Amino acid sequence: MRLSSNWNLVLQTICMAFLKPGQTFQAASRFRPAEQAGTKASDPAQAFLLAFGHPVVDELLARRVRAAQISSIARLTPLIVFANIINTLVITLAFRDFVPIGFLTLWVVSVVAFLAYTTLRWIKANRSPVDLASRRSLKKAVLHATVFSGLWAVVPITAFAYGDPDGIWMASCVTTGMLCGGGFTLATVPQAAFRWVGILYLSALVSLAIGQTTDLWPLLLLLTSYTLVVIGSVASAGWLFSSHFLAEAELEQRGELIALLLNEFEEKASDWIWETNSRGGLRNVSDRFLNASGKSRPVLETMRMVDLAYTLEEDDARSAVAVLEDAMKTQNAFRDVVIGVDVNGEERWWSLAARPMYDDHGSFTGYRGVASDVTEARRASALVSHLAEHDSLTGIGNRSWFLKEAEALLERQHQFGDNTLTLFLIDLDNFKVVNDTSGHPAGDELLRQVASRFMSLSEDKTILARFGGDEFAALGQFDDDETAYAFADELVNVTRKPFRIFRRDFAIGATVGFTRFRDSRDTLDDLMRKADIALYKAKEGGRGRALAFEHEMEREVRERRELEADLREAFEYEKLNVDFQPIVEARSGKVVSSEVLVRWLHPVRGEVPPDTFIPIAEHAGLILPLGNWVLRKACAAAARCPELNSVAVNLSPVQFMDPNLVEHICSVLQETGFPPERLVLEITESVFLRDFGSAAAKLQKLRDLGISIALDDFGTGYSSLSYLRQYKFDKIKIDKSFVDEIGERSDGLAIISAIIALAHNLGLEVTAEGVERQFQVDALRTLGCDTMQGYYFGKPHPNPLMVAQIRKEDWEDRSPSTAPKNPADLRSAS
Repeated sequence: MRLSSNWNLVLQTICMAFLKPGQTFQAASRFRPAEQAGTKASDPAQAFLLAFGHPVVDELLARRVRAAQISSIARLTPLIVFANIINTLVITLAFRDFVPIGFLTLWVVSVVAFLAYTTLRWIKANRSPVDLASRRSLKKAVLHATVFSGLWAVVPITAFAYGDPDGIWMASCVTTGMLCGGGFTLATVPQAAFRWVGILYLSALVSLAIGQTTDLWPLLLLLTSYTLVVIGSVASAGWLFSSHFLAEAELEQRGELIALLLNEFEEKASDWIWETNSRGGLRNVSDRFLNASGKSRPVLETMRMVDLAYTLEEDDARSAVAVLEDAMKTQNAFRDVVIGVDVNGEERWWSLAARPMYDDHGSFTGYRGVASDVTEARRASALVSHLAEHDSLTGIGNRSWFLKEAEALLERQHQFGDNTLTLFLIDLDNFKVVNDTSGHPAGDELLRQVASRFMSLSEDKTILARFGGDEFAALGQFDDDETAYAFADELVNVTRKPFRIFRRDFAIGATVGFTRFRDSRDTLDDLMRKADIALYKAKEGGRGRALAFEHEMEREVRERRELEADLREAFEYEKLNVDFQPIVEARSGKVVSSEVLVRWLHPVRGEVPPDTFIPIAEHAGLILPLGNWVLRKACAAAARCPELNSVAVNLSPVQFMDPNLVEHICSVLQETGFPPERLVLEITESVFLRDFGSAAAKLQKLRDLGISIALDDFGTGYSSLSYLRQYKFDKIKIDKSFVDEIGERSDGLAIISAIIALAHNLGLEVTAEGVERQFQVDALRTLGCDTMQGYYFGKPHPNPLMVAQIRKEDWEDRSPSTAPKNPADLRSAS
């Protein structure tokens, strides 16, 4: 219930405080304790009535409230006396010229005597503070305010009766100040405050009535408004003051309820309360405590909590004992101190919280606190911590754990000036093949067996972790480079032995890059970067080996990154060029097709060959957009040159693995208007090493569109003949390495002859690459090769129309060849 909804009750209470303070009226009687058992202690109306002395709560609480009301005024007694002395002096000096000395002296003596009486009562009250007060005490406070306000009411009446202007002005100021100041000072006892304000207000009214002034009504309105403000403020302050005590009473009731609940808690809850005496011995042992400790009451009461903590022999338990002893020795409060306890041979863990207890004299009497069994929570936390720091598949450490341990080891190396720390990064070779051909369960089992072999090698030498996928890492201390190399070779060799998985043997391998801590300025990130560079170089050199970091590698990587950045810029701003190399018909010498080549003329490095920037594009993720750009440029240019029967564009393995390859090619053909029958897509054998299962279907979709498929660099791989059986091709291209052997080795001609015969028997067209001499042309014609290409027939040109205009007479019997000195001109990996 809000106080604002009881204006009628408020007004009645205030009026009764002016007329008959302390007397109960009918509206207040319904709040008597015997009749309002359901009323909350925090009811605003109840608190308001209590402030005015009405019996609306039990008598004990009412006595406490009265004592607090009177004590609040008593605390201000020195200030009240001082202010009254000053006001008396001021009035005496102001009235001495027009008020009879006898009357003035009598008034001064009366005021001083009353102040002396007040001071004596204050001194007595301070010597023996009162915690409880009766209703009679409130009546005395009201009488005290009545007498004192009556003495000060004489001042304005006297001033206005004699009509002295200075006296009137001074009396008005003092009366106004006393009305407001006295009202607020007595606010905790509203009846006394209202009596004070009422008497001074009436004296002011009498003064205005006998005074010779024409401005009576404005002064009367001002005086009345000030008085009403003081009355409202006093009523509000008294209500807030009593509300505070009612709230305290409610808290005490809740405290008692909490005490009852605690008693029940000790008996039934899973936690329990424990107490000690000043020497630390346990006392008031509850049944729950007995059950948790597994000991009898007599035994437990002869022990300390520290003694229980000593019963478990474990490192964590021993460290917790020290924390508990320190806290109890300094008599400080503590919480969340976990101790280990042996309970009938079982390891249990308790969480303790307690605060010191003191008697009335401030002497330490012991501890009181709460204990709870956190064994299951601790076990669950340990499991979570283990899972957070270990690889769930292999059981060895994970990346976050490894990096944390590595930081600690590196810090010790910094402290002691050692340089024995060595970091190994390990990548498994051909792991994806196992995953793709035998499924993820086989791959998971393979990782577990690999981790087991690495752990047997790493025991007492290094810490080991799995970073994710098929990546592992090891970190240990090795006295010299030879022992570090030996350990790295062991990591490689141990993976070369076959792994037996689901009744099948799998042969994989591993590549290791490692670095030693040599520079004191190196951080863990520096070591990781250097080991990663060594691993990259080891893979680049053929995998299945271990390689240590060298500073020259870092320079190469830095140059590679710079070249990658330049390649990105060149691609973004279309600084790459597309050229067309002629492909001629062997018999007629007519240009019938052309192969698309990508050129990059670097502003500083000059012409960068494709065998340099194509691998960079693949590593940087640029090969897909670059290949798509080349295909679009080639088809758009070739569409304007119908003289060429076809145009050949190379597909990189990455581009061929793109699941949207067919859709993208169709989009380019539709966009450029280039007929699919004139497009030849060249792929290498590496495509089939990376794409399992979908290659044949994808090739068939392309052929169904009318696109021809050529197998490039035929004869250089391991399974060229098997690919001719498994997949459908339209052409094969003999690699330049075989063409170069014409005229140098007789077996070179035999191989070319066999390839041509095989292709023709399978219905495939044959193209020879890298033709640079006339005798090579003659030999290839004799062997029945269908088409030829090379620098002998002309330089690549950005305009396919210029390539189509090349005639036999332009190149036949040309000497020397137009081939560049370094013809390492790889085609686009588009």
